[in-house]
Amino acid sequence: MTSFSERQHFRQWWLWGILGLSVAFCLGSIWQRSTPMKPGDWFGLSLLTSIIILIYIWRLDTRIDVQGIHYRVFPIFSWRTIPWRLVKSATLTRYSFVGYGIRIGWEGWVYNIAGNRGLRIERSHKNVIIIGTQQPDELQTWLDQHLAISS
Repeated sequence: MTSFSERQHFRQWWLWGILGLSVAFCLGSIWQRSTPMKPGDWFGLSLLTSIIILIYIWRLDTRIDVQGIHYRVFPIFSWRTIPWRLVKSATLTRYSFVGYGIRIGWEGWVYNIAGNRGLRIERSHKNVIIIGTQQPDELQTWLDQHLAISS
């Protein structure tokens, strides 16, 4: 195995349940109206539909190879690379914070789709990035086989 690759999507049942209930509520309020709809009345449904489409196509792609750690959050930004020469350490971690997507944490940026496991990358200039993973065992195996800096 010369590289590790992973693609993650938002597919949590509870998230899609909340979105489905939101759509049902929005459509129910439209159908219950006694006055004709105006173009501006569709704004809420249009916004909700846009959010659903964004969440559906949103994905976190990770590729780790001998050149470095490559990641992207589609459709927010394209591939970014951290070359190994800038990596002080790369270890698997378990975190307790809640939240998905892109956010700034106490130590640095966090990219997460689901779960509480991730690759903690400490860069040589003290910045930390955590990239979530749903395949921690496979990732640890790759790190153990290919990198002297993993622990």
